[in-house]
Amino acid sequence: MDTDTVYENFDLFIGYGPKGYQARVLYSPAGNARDDFALPLDQEAIANVLWSSMGASRQLGVADPGSEPFDVEALGRSLYDAVFGGPVGAKLRDNLIIAGERGIGLRIRLRVADDLPALADLPWEYLCSPQGDTLARSSRTPLVRYLEVGCGEPLTSVRPPLRVLAVLSDPKDVTRLEVEKEWQRLREVTSPLEERGLLRLERLANPTPARLRSQLRQPVHVLHFVGHGFFDSAQNVGGLIFENKAGNSRVITAAELAELLADSRSLRLVFLNACEGAASGRSDSFAGVAQSLVQRCLPAVLAMQFPISDPGAIALSREFYRALTDAYPIDAALSEARKAIREEGGPLEWGTPVLFSRSDDNRLIDMPEGDARPVIERQPWEPETVLIEGGAFLMGSQPGDGIPDHETPQHEVSLPDYRIGRYPVTNREYWEFVRREQNSPDQPLDAGWFNREPPRDRLDHPVTGVDWRDAVRYCRWLSAVTGRRYRLPSEAEWEKAASWDRDGAPPASAEKPAEQKRTYPWGEAPPDATRCNVASGGAMAVNAHPSGASACGVEDLLGNVQEWTRTLWAPYPTNAVAAERNIDDAARLTPQDRLVQRGGSYRSVPGELRCTARGSAAPDSKIAWRGFRVAVEV
Repeated sequence: MDTDTVYENFDLFIGYGPKGYQARVLYSPAGNARDDFALPLDQEAIANVLWSSMGASRQLGVADPGSEPFDVEALGRSLYDAVFGGPVGAKLRDNLIIAGERGIGLRIRLRVADDLPALADLPWEYLCSPQGDTLARSSRTPLVRYLEVGCGEPLTSVRPPLRVLAVLSDPKDVTRLEVEKEWQRLREVTSPLEERGLLRLERLANPTPARLRSQLRQPVHVLHFVGHGFFDSAQNVGGLIFENKAGNSRVITAAELAELLADSRSLRLVFLNACEGAASGRSDSFAGVAQSLVQRCLPAVLAMQFPISDPGAIALSREFYRALTDAYPIDAALSEARKAIREEGGPLEWGTPVLFSRSDDNRLIDMPEGDARPVIERQPWEPETVLIEGGAFLMGSQPGDGIPDHETPQHEVSLPDYRIGRYPVTNREYWEFVRREQNSPDQPLDAGWFNREPPRDRLDHPVTGVDWRDAVRYCRWLSAVTGRRYRLPSEAEWEKAASWDRDGAPPASAEKPAEQKRTYPWGEAPPDATRCNVASGGAMAVNAHPSGASACGVEDLLGNVQEWTRTLWAPYPTNAVAAERNIDDAARLTPQDRLVQRGGSYRSVPGELRCTARGSAAPDSKIAWRGFRVAVEV
């Protein structure tokens, strides 16, 4: 194990003492110590500090309009001087020397007595030494709010991939949040980790408590919640806002949430991107959401003690998950993220996240010895892809009115893990191929290209007017320049990405495939202009219909443009089970061969669109309503 991610613990307890408050070092490699101290602020001033900090965070450095900017470093220094001004500080310095000599880190595990909730509510994350060193912002001295609750084994690490379940709650009857934008950002920051096989991100459709309870029967390591939180100081209770079946708000108290999550043996961490997730009562240290979850034996909770801006939230998620998959412990990963928040968010926001844990080492991921997973960063012009888990699924349609014979019979198909393009290949992405490849084909036909350049107002539109051979050549070029194994998807891979309802679906097996199958990528509601581009006059941007995404997070599957696959046209079931029907070499084509195309186009009428609909085209066909998306072999 890399010594850069190994830590000794410095256990600091703050409680009452004979002269007021007392700081006690309960454990450290250099021994124990204790010291009495007085807070530099009285109770009323503490409340003002909290209000000022929250206001400053909202305004990115400006507290109440007309007031002076809040000096959070002065607060951090005053807290540091109070607690570490005597023997406790000397012991901290001794331990830092020992850790430095060993080439390891020193974890500060802060515990505040249960009968001092007002002190627990202080922003200890801003602790700052006289030399200007902020403990929590350095991965050498991460700070964690340690809660000793007697729950047995606090945390066991998992082998990658880290399974992250995103719960984005946006009830119709409360202030609306930009959850689709949040989801897009979360996908963007985790996509490189998915491509390396280190992380798998899923989204909970219809974020009701019942759906969450069902999903937690499957392995979930991290629950990432985005939505509204609250803390009612009058009732001394906190909680989160979920949705009910009608899409309106469903209040879940901290105690109810703890009970909901308690039986998930795989859950290691809850990431709460919600206001007041870290708040606690002045009379009960465990009244807040984060504290209550850890008290009920959840290993760790990351929550926000103040509001956080969009840039700060993006930086937090990106660097936190990157550091986790680099085998950093949770608290050290948070320290790495604090640096990014300080650079990209507001000047005070780096102290907004708070980690509550009952773990000794906070190690979430255990990378295998000698792990040699390739680190291949996705290029700006490279298509974004989504991981589709392998296993059995049901392909095709049951016979019925309006169902053509070539879509039947419904049959079981088993696929390995693979990745598929989140969107069809765009003009922007294909342009890089045309620009850089000396032997690239002519510019696409019927797509507004001129002088081998795409129209600048349609860079995010799907590339069209390319034949099957062009699409295959693009995939080969992309494989050569990125080191990944790109190709066209088979029609089975395309249909699984479109129709498989993995949210709440029972596990599939070779004997019994998952029965849940969607008629349309988004569910059972018929196609309309809010979910796909259908019965219109032309193509649109590939990301114009996020509400039409499949359960796997793949978008723009129906309407807009037809899509080439690598599968030769044939009736079922032969076409699905014969691997030789999937080809990537034009030399294997005969004059009679046709390739399967999927998804319909903007010319289609709603009744023609469904996940199982299929058609065919000659490989040299170039039309204005057909494009393609890529697949990647895992």
